[in-house]
Amino acid sequence: MQDYKVEIEEKIKYGFIEIIILLLLKSEDMYGYQIVQEIEKRSNGTIIVKEGSLYGPLYRLEKKNYVSTKKELVGKKRFRNYYHMEADGLKYLEYALETFKSFSFGLESIFNWKEPKNEK
Repeated sequence: MQDYKVEIEEKIKYGFIEIIILLLLKSEDMYGYQIVQEIEKRSNGTIIVKEGSLYGPLYRLEKKNYVSTKKELVGKKRFRNYYHMEADGLKYLEYALETFKSFSFGLESIFNWKEPKNEK
C-alpha cells in the first residue's frame, strides 16, 4: 500500500477510536479483546484495530476519568480487565457525536457544492 494511503487510514481510524470505544462501552462493560472483536464485527470488517493499538486510547480515556477498569478472575489464575464508561465519558461521547454530526453535515455540503449560476 502506498504511504499516503496508510497515513490517511490511520489518521481517520485513530481520530475516531476513542469515540468508537465509548460507543461500545455505553451498552456494556467489555475487556480489550472483546472491544477489538466488536469493532470488527459491527463495522462489517471495515475497521480493524489491533489489540495492542487499543490500549493507548483506553489508558487516555481512563486518565481523563471517562472509563474505569475492574479486574475479574477468569479461570483459576488469569485476570481480565473490564472497562466501564463513567458519567463524564457519557458527556464526552454525547458532545463528540453532536460535533461529528455537525462536521459530517459540513463535509457533505462541501462534497456536494455546486457553484451558483449567474442569472442575468
